[in-house]
Amino acid sequence: MLTEKTILLADMNSFFASCHQSQDPSLRNKPIIVGGSPTDKRKGMVIAASYEARNKGVFTTMSVFEALKKCPEAIVVKRDHPLYSAYSQKIMDFLRLIGDTEVASVDEAYVDITPHVKEGKNPISIAKYIQKTLWDKIQIPCSIGIGENRIIAKMGADVRKPFGVTALGRIQFCSYFHPQPLHVLHGCGKKTEEKLNKQGIKTIGELAMADPLHLKMLLGLRGQFLQQAALGASSDRVDADRRKGDKTIGKEKTFSQPTFDQDMILSIGKNMVEHLIDRLTKKELRAKTISIVYKLERTGGSHTKNKTLPEATRDADTIYNTVSTLFEDHLVETPLWLFGVRLSNFENVTYEQLKLF
Repeated sequence: MLTEKTILLADMNSFFASCHQSQDPSLRNKPIIVGGSPTDKRKGMVIAASYEARNKGVFTTMSVFEALKKCPEAIVVKRDHPLYSAYSQKIMDFLRLIGDTEVASVDEAYVDITPHVKEGKNPISIAKYIQKTLWDKIQIPCSIGIGENRIIAKMGADVRKPFGVTALGRIQFCSYFHPQPLHVLHGCGKKTEEKLNKQGIKTIGELAMADPLHLKMLLGLRGQFLQQAALGASSDRVDADRRKGDKTIGKEKTFSQPTFDQDMILSIGKNMVEHLIDRLTKKELRAKTISIVYKLERTGGSHTKNKTLPEATRDADTIYNTVSTLFEDHLVETPLWLFGVRLSNFENVTYEQLKLF
């Protein structure tokens, strides 16, 4: 790839189920469903499924009861978020040895391999080395996309699963993705797809060639962003500080269906604030910027609204009142698929004491 940057996106395959299969070898090569309720495994939702279960028609957000109808031989295991976090930490620490790494989620990360490529190393060989090492060491499979920027790497990782490696240039990206429907485009949710379909825009290629002014009138700035993505254009920056150290801390909850319930959401928000206050206290930090995070579409991107306070704080009432105000100003009677709270713009407690005196 003779480009300025070479970015890869490593996406762990069926991560939650793979963690259980890695921890318990007796579960390998068997259909695994992660989910169910604490009292009755046949109730609740599927939050993850191994490829052996997916091949029988099981998918996330399906009820466990329905999933077991499609795959009666499936083994239902209880979700274990500390287990997933521990595996994620191992994976991210390994990827940081390869190059600057930006954690995108618990099971995927962008890695800037430009220095290795400039030294003459083949990017596909680097990707296969990552795959082999993760499998040999912790038995976690992953797919990897390689490109000159984030959107090409991200969408390339979805081309071959599991265990795929896909390297695409800009022309190859357009050739492969332009005939495909809009929901394949990263960041284009179901509602956006429906809105564009009504305007006669049904494929990624048609979106790429659409009138930019028409898209702006239809979708605002989001239209410009999606059109650039459809053209295979996006940032090539990998932020190695993201989710590393104390840049930001947060907590999020995804709902099984969109909810309008203001009391429930604010109650969840209050619990999140209490959890984050504990983390601030342990780290001896105060936060100046409070953000709410939300999703309007299940498969769409996250949005944020934030407020920066005059003084950094770790007072629970102050932070919760800010969260509540942000919610009431922006999200009342809005159906949400996800809600979360993030704190950032930190000051050390010792620094604040010096400033006061």
